[in-house]
Amino acid sequence: MPYINPFTSEILAAMNINEFENCTDDKDLISSQYDFDLRRYRLDIHANLTKAYLNSTGHKTITCSYREIKRDTKARVPDNTYIESKKYHLAPHTIVPINTEFMITKCYMRNRTTVLRKVQEDAFSFVQDKLTPERIKRYAKERERKPSVLIMGLDSVSRINFRRTMPNMFKFVNEQGWHEMQGFNKVGDNTFPNLLPALTGYSEEGSLALCNVSEVNCLDRLPFIWKNYKRANYLTAYAEDCRDLSTFNYLKPGFVQQPTDYYLRHFLTALEDKFSLRKRFGNVYCVGRDLSFNYVFDFGLQFVQRFINETPIFGFLWSNSFTHDYFDAPTALDDHFLDYMKKFKAAGLFESSIVVLMSDHGHRYNTLRRARSGYLEERLPMMFIYVPPWFRKKYPHLVANLAGNRNRLSSNFDFYMTLRHLLQLDSKSMAEINPKPPQCSTCQSLLFEVPFNRSCREAGIEEHWCSCQPSETITKASYARRIALAVVRDMNKQLRLQKLTNLCHDFMLKHLHKLDRKQILATDEGPSNANESYYIVNFKTRPNSAHFETTVRYNNLTGAIQMNINAISRLNSYAKDAKCLEQKVAKKYCICKDSVRKKKRQHLNRTYRVD
Repeated sequence: MPYINPFTSEILAAMNINEFENCTDDKDLISSQYDFDLRRYRLDIHANLTKAYLNSTGHKTITCSYREIKRDTKARVPDNTYIESKKYHLAPHTIVPINTEFMITKCYMRNRTTVLRKVQEDAFSFVQDKLTPERIKRYAKERERKPSVLIMGLDSVSRINFRRTMPNMFKFVNEQGWHEMQGFNKVGDNTFPNLLPALTGYSEEGSLALCNVSEVNCLDRLPFIWKNYKRANYLTAYAEDCRDLSTFNYLKPGFVQQPTDYYLRHFLTALEDKFSLRKRFGNVYCVGRDLSFNYVFDFGLQFVQRFINETPIFGFLWSNSFTHDYFDAPTALDDHFLDYMKKFKAAGLFESSIVVLMSDHGHRYNTLRRARSGYLEERLPMMFIYVPPWFRKKYPHLVANLAGNRNRLSSNFDFYMTLRHLLQLDSKSMAEINPKPPQCSTCQSLLFEVPFNRSCREAGIEEHWCSCQPSETITKASYARRIALAVVRDMNKQLRLQKLTNLCHDFMLKHLHKLDRKQILATDEGPSNANESYYIVNFKTRPNSAHFETTVRYNNLTGAIQMNINAISRLNSYAKDAKCLEQKVAKKYCICKDSVRKKKRQHLNRTYRVD
């Protein structure tokens, strides 16, 4: 893969350095602390702060209460709702009930008879004890045979943009023990088709052999890797911010059964309902007094602090709030995320655990995607893997393989096999690690050596997402527009096949921006027909100036075209174009008839109709 300079003038001219902003400047009236002797959480109301409030207003007392937030296990779609308990009085020093995992607190000023005003509203999560003394003793004996695993993810961050926008974090993950997978290539368009193979071994299309992920209860049936870790006596946790963007809930029903031992979804759902929200960088930034990001990573930090020395853990923490929409927004997160890394380090995470910092893909549209580096930015998400000192000492051959794979092609399917390998560290070869990903029998653990001449097909990467082959630009070739017209014709055919023509407008070619022909390398499996080649077609259509890019197999002799409509890329936002339907993939290439904008100065632009 070619080297990409992250700091070109083209990108830097469009990039802002954003400041980190807190959600409030006031101090916490209530704090939470875990008592390791009692093995219980304590809540304390700070008397010095309440006195300051009372002295400034002349009111008599401050009184606090709380409501517990629980998962509604009887709901048809539990991920999208919650149960709120009755109100309980909160004493100045309270031992939290052992079964309470989440609560919302409120403190009011009042005189003898009347509540005068709300002073502060807050929320707390509690990673409660689920261990027996016997289990803790057993772990003390087997600690160096079962590495804990914590995966931290930031949505839409390419390895190139990570270096560009988060220099302090980049420096941290270049310390001893970290390994960057520079050849890590995405396998799907957006978050779900990339995280699904990473966590289940199934592609989105492949999962249809088991069930339809849009239907209630399907996700519960898929073989998520945390189930394997749970069967191996790990405690498991999953947390993700931004309720409406959540990977397994956006246009999907989520989980009916709670997927992991500790799960944040219903708590954040309640908070986004109950608290005031502040948007920044296009998404929910503040939820009440705290960052949406902080709820996830405070939860993860508690999980580590509570159990890292008592039992093996598997955690999956994912954040959308800073990074999903604006390519330069991570500049505001850099130092804040580094502070969390230091807290995780102080908690002992890096002494015993495999730690992964990853993303699903790079930015898929707008400024960064339109840059010269945009094609690779989109396809090469960041992937850093940390191995602790004891693991390096005990398994030097596996660590050497991981280091050797730094610049070799890898994928989400390989990452899944790596997670499986960590549960079977005595395996001598891939033949001993089963089952293999159904859509990629040649995919493998990154702790085994990856072939240097590996093809995208061998890594489970479809042609459209493959970033291995160099290409030549042939936009001025005599047949270039013919290919673009064939692509648009096929898009209209797909609208008819999927019975969407009553909702979606037919496409007309507006402009062919660029046509590249992929060069077939010695290791690649190119078309067997000498008249066929793979082409990358970058074009705009009418109406609404929709901007697309796709990879097609085109026969110059017959005009036959092969393309996967599900793999087409939309390079500008389709949020306003596709409100008439909820099919996730179809939203990319549907221009709803009721969203068509009036054409301006159309006589200046020639339109090519394709029937």
